[in-house]
Amino acid sequence: MARSDRDGPPSVTLAQVDILANPRRAFTRLATLALAALFAFIVLAQGISAPFQKDAEPQSAEWIQSIVRDGHCLIPADAYGYTDRKPPLFYWLSAIITKASGGIVDEVRARAISVVAGTVLAVSVLAWTVGNVGTSEGWLAFLLLMGTYGFASRATEALTDMLLTLLLFAAYSAIYPMLEAPAAESPVSTRRKIFVGVILGLGILTKGPIAIVLCALAASIYLLIERRNPIAILRHRWPWQVVAIAVAIGAIWYVPAAVVGGHKIVRIIFAENFGHFMPARLGGTGESYRPFYFIAARLLGGAFPLTLLILPAALAFYTGEISVEKRRPVIYQISMSLAVLLFFSIASVKRDDYILPALPGIAILCASVFTLEVRGAAAKLRDVIVAAFVLAPIVAILYLAFFRDHTPNVTLQSSDSAYFALFKSVRWASPVSDLFDVWLIAVTIEGFILSRRPRRSALGTGLAFALTALVLCLFWTMTMRIRLAEMRSVKSFVPIVADHVKGDQLCIPNGINYELSYYYGGAVPDLTNPKCAYLFATPRELDAMTSDYRARLKLVAKSNLIGGGGPPALFEIAPEAAK
Repeated sequence: MARSDRDGPPSVTLAQVDILANPRRAFTRLATLALAALFAFIVLAQGISAPFQKDAEPQSAEWIQSIVRDGHCLIPADAYGYTDRKPPLFYWLSAIITKASGGIVDEVRARAISVVAGTVLAVSVLAWTVGNVGTSEGWLAFLLLMGTYGFASRATEALTDMLLTLLLFAAYSAIYPMLEAPAAESPVSTRRKIFVGVILGLGILTKGPIAIVLCALAASIYLLIERRNPIAILRHRWPWQVVAIAVAIGAIWYVPAAVVGGHKIVRIIFAENFGHFMPARLGGTGESYRPFYFIAARLLGGAFPLTLLILPAALAFYTGEISVEKRRPVIYQISMSLAVLLFFSIASVKRDDYILPALPGIAILCASVFTLEVRGAAAKLRDVIVAAFVLAPIVAILYLAFFRDHTPNVTLQSSDSAYFALFKSVRWASPVSDLFDVWLIAVTIEGFILSRRPRRSALGTGLAFALTALVLCLFWTMTMRIRLAEMRSVKSFVPIVADHVKGDQLCIPNGINYELSYYYGGAVPDLTNPKCAYLFATPRELDAMTSDYRARLKLVAKSNLIGGGGPPALFEIAPEAAK
């Protein structure tokens, strides 16, 4: 009888207490996530108003303009008439924000969707990691992700990648319980299948079928690591149901676009989804070719400083220092990172932005290295790396403050060289960086508090690493990146150009310049246009012209902008030169 009491259900009183406590607990969790979202939004929104540079973002802004101004919702076109090469969900959402806030496409409105997507993604990483790995790991992954420059910098880019990464993470995370219990059939699992299908469908409307491909490849990698047969999953109905829902949602745009755009749009769709993956000899586009190790190199650089923790994290799995119950969810998320690395390394076209979906998994992996069960080789290596990383910025800043004239001269690429010059120009000996002071205070307080904790607690180490990464990343996005954009963008020079050109025809030497066309307010043709009266060119472009033609150019205005081709200038073209 006593044993029956012990093994029986809990008392009614306890059940009632739990029921009454649940709403309060749920409200507390929602409030916590809301505060985390507010914090993430403030952090990620830094630099959102910086001027556009190069071609990618201005062209995206022109596609948004095409929807807002011209009503081309199905197939937007830029100022030169080139149609959008991707499904337009990102541009639809940006157009909605633009119309609701004044109807003018500027840097803030064009980038707003990326900031919101990055905020939701950071909070989703927090919530998923807390629920599946641990509370400490969740908050560390949240801070580590926002302290990664490769992630934070892309939260203020008018490109589709951040929205795609959010949809990929949401769909892939929702698939996890379905892989663990694939035979379960219940109303909950039905809702989950519909949710995953809808999210993947939105992913298709963002960047094409790559959303399905990456999720399938990541799930297969996870199952192989767990020594399970990925093909066995295909015997169940739910994968096919999910894909059917996703394809049906994707068809909302693909079918009408193919009907209206005809063979031209079909060729673009084929090139974007097949041609970019296959090599040129097998029918691929052959554009943006880079060696197979390009994505790996970019991933290591873009994930910095998380890349410093990958080795101790991998060592923790090898030595068994990470607990058994945490291994599976961490492996599941890092499988997406491996899928991104594998797929885009094999693909013919490789770009920097492709690494973004790999960063959430890396953040979760690196967060797990601070909650190891035992202190072994991985924990010791982690502590050495963290100590070096936390102290390195202080040493570098003190060196620049007192030995500025003795900094080494190194050969760097144009952007890196500009960043290095900006970094050296900061007066670290004066109170120019309040953020740096806040960081020092935060690390000092945190070190004092954690000195009271048990010696074996590594959460303080993780917090010190995350705070340092976050503050350095904020310093870069709040100051360095904005300054460099202002020094390189033609935004400040275009009003001077427009004031001189007035109603005449402005031209460029050759090709297409989306940055200039966006800020100028219309397409700027090349010199084949017979009406060219003014020329916008850089010194490098002038060097490619004949000496006779250069002799007929009259300098009107010269900028002080920086860039690989030199500072652009405005020239008046003599009538005989125009011929």
